[in-house]
Amino acid sequence: MRPHTKTLAPLMAALLLSTPISVVAEDDDSLEATATLGASINRGNTDSERYSLTFDYLQRTREHRFTFDAEANRGESDGKEDVNNTRAASGYDWFFHGPWYANTSLSWRQDRMRDLYSRYSVGAGAGYQFFDDDQIRLSVEFGPSYIHEETLEERDTSGEGAARWALDYRQYVWEDSVRIFHRHEFVMMADDSDNWYATTRTGVRMPVRENLSASLQFNYDYDNKTTADHRYDSTTLVTLTYDWE
Repeated sequence: MRPHTKTLAPLMAALLLSTPISVVAEDDDSLEATATLGASINRGNTDSERYSLTFDYLQRTREHRFTFDAEANRGESDGKEDVNNTRAASGYDWFFHGPWYANTSLSWRQDRMRDLYSRYSVGAGAGYQFFDDDQIRLSVEFGPSYIHEETLEERDTSGEGAARWALDYRQYVWEDSVRIFHRHEFVMMADDSDNWYATTRTGVRMPVRENLSASLQFNYDYDNKTTADHRYDSTTLVTLTYDWE
């Protein structure tokens, strides 16, 4: 059985590399842009407010894809600010062999509650596009990154290498009228496995009228490096989204 085991792995790898299962729109060119405003207001034992504003842009041809997204979150509990963060990211993907693509990414983030004045991340790697059509989109990407951080209070700076993993999924269900979506990014520093952070966005979106939709969205951010009081931030939002497609 050992000779068969040795030949099976290369054969499966060759089949995977030679079978492009990624699907692109028939015109080989697509553009999407969305702007989303979300809010969560609670009154009772704890009075809290959360507001979120996001913008997403994607342009895709058969061989190239450009992405840009930005997000700002603000909030307070019992009159005291407890959420203040902003992020922006851009990426370029080159599809060099069917569903396989080379990926580059650049991002920036600030978070006052986590004593983060700025975090810049520059990365490159590889990705695999399982599906990409009007019905479903699913891709994963991974690779090395370089992280540069500056604290808010002391303005201390640090720079180090890291490993990055990301997933992007969206799918229309229920007669193409409802969209479910999930995105996450996980980054772990190369020299310290306890120093990592993750960002996730999950939700369901339903049409309201032409180009306008409503969503129920759950945002969860976790930073294992910060103090326990500010290690994670979770918010459930009701959002309105306007899209250009």
